[in-house]
Amino acid sequence: MDIDDLPREPKRRNMVIVNDREIPRRYFLMAGAGAFVLFGGAFGSIVWANWSSSQEDSRSDEAVSDLIALARQQGWTYKTRDAGGVDRYEGIAPFPNVSSGLSAWDDMEGRYRGRSIRCFEYRDEKSVRSAGSTRSRTKMTYYSVFSVATPATIPRTVVREPGDLDGDFADDKLEKFLRTDPRAEGVPLRFDMGELITWYEGRLRSEDVPPKLNYLCDVLEHTPTSVWE
Repeated sequence: MDIDDLPREPKRRNMVIVNDREIPRRYFLMAGAGAFVLFGGAFGSIVWANWSSSQEDSRSDEAVSDLIALARQQGWTYKTRDAGGVDRYEGIAPFPNVSSGLSAWDDMEGRYRGRSIRCFEYRDEKSVRSAGSTRSRTKMTYYSVFSVATPATIPRTVVREPGDLDGDFADDKLEKFLRTDPRAEGVPLRFDMGELITWYEGRLRSEDVPPKLNYLCDVLEHTPTSVWE
């Protein structure tokens, strides 16, 4: 018999033997590519989330200059930092229960629509530790705070939704305003120490100052006079 007539071993370059079974190599390549895409997508999502968060927390020198320009235009005072300026607001989140020497940043004070006002940025700095890690890192959370003086000092009252109104605050005019004005949605109010205060999580920016102060002034105009008596 001629050697060329002998049966030849089939080519298996495109096959992979697993438990005595032949599996096309392309299946392994497809599985590997899928895992790579899945991992890459997850990694990309994490990177994007971190980048987006850092962008929200970042603020350019121009944004700070806009705050200074706004204060100058309105005739307000501006301080880059007021050491201890947050202490009077202790006791209610986002402020700590007890505060000593906490600074108010980009602190602006003056008058607006005939009322004394104050705006500043509160920076909540905490040390956090990731699961399984022995090292801690610093996490900074920013809050923009707005305050308008009230006609009189009353006991601390926090209103997070219209249903929180009671006592002298239980007035149809104020409740209707808070339920129908779109600016009121999700915006906390705090009557305390002769001030009406609101805040939101995020950096203080000049374009947000007048709208927030206008809203606080409008709330006071809808507050029943019996509250101050």
